[in-house]
Amino acid sequence: MNTTAKLGGLGAVIALLLTEVPEQYAFYVALFIIACGAVTAMVPPPHAGSRWAVAWQVITTIGLNIGWAENHFKPGQSGVRVPVADKPAAKQAVASAGIPVLNKKGRPEQATNGNA
Repeated sequence: MNTTAKLGGLGAVIALLLTEVPEQYAFYVALFIIACGAVTAMVPPPHAGSRWAVAWQVITTIGLNIGWAENHFKPGQSGVRVPVADKPAAKQAVASAGIPVLNKKGRPEQATNGNA
C-alpha cells in the first residue's frame, strides 16, 4: 500500500473519530492532539528498555507523528541524516565500525552487495 493511500485512510479515520466527539469537547480533543505532537517534538524518545517506551509510542501516535514525520524515532534508535547520494557510504561506515544498521522493523539489515 502506498503512502498516499495510508495517509488518506488515516485522515478518514481521524475525521470519523472527531465526528463522534460532542461539539463542546472537539476543541479540547484537537488541543490534546496538538499537545501530544508538541511533546514528541520537544522531548527526546526514551531508551529501548525504558518503562516510558510504550507511553512514548502512544503519545507519538496521538500526536500523529507517524510515517515520515521528522520526530518519529523509535525508542532506542536514532537517525543519522546524510545526503541520499552518500547513503551507501554512510551505511558502510557505520557497518565497518561494528554498529548494526537497522531496517524499518528495528532488526539488523542483511548484508548487501553494495546496494542501498
